[in-house]
Amino acid sequence: MDMKIIEQIFAADKHVRFVGILASDLKTVLSKARQGLETTEGKKCSADSLVHLAAPIVLGTLSNFADKCGKLICAGVRYNEVTLIFFKIDDMHVVVSADPGPPYIIMQNIEEKLQI
Repeated sequence: MDMKIIEQIFAADKHVRFVGILASDLKTVLSKARQGLETTEGKKCSADSLVHLAAPIVLGTLSNFADKCGKLICAGVRYNEVTLIFFKIDDMHVVVSADPGPPYIIMQNIEEKLQI
């Protein structure tokens, strides 16, 4: 998996701010913030810290349901300040942070762009 997939996710929805690709062990393989965004350094809710902190917790928890519920397709979490979307492509986990808003709309745009 290369940067091309990240660029396709940015192209899918203008609200996407940050994309992280995690290996099956939930360690970050690639990550990138959208160009031209103001820095989130020092903010309580930075995109990079969300990927490193939230992704293993959320994805680890959701994976416990796979035996009973089947393969994870996607999960969205909406906060006042950020929307987080988690999904898989092949063996890689993808974490997207976006402007606050309905996660299902952003995920639908990503699915259409990536044809998944």
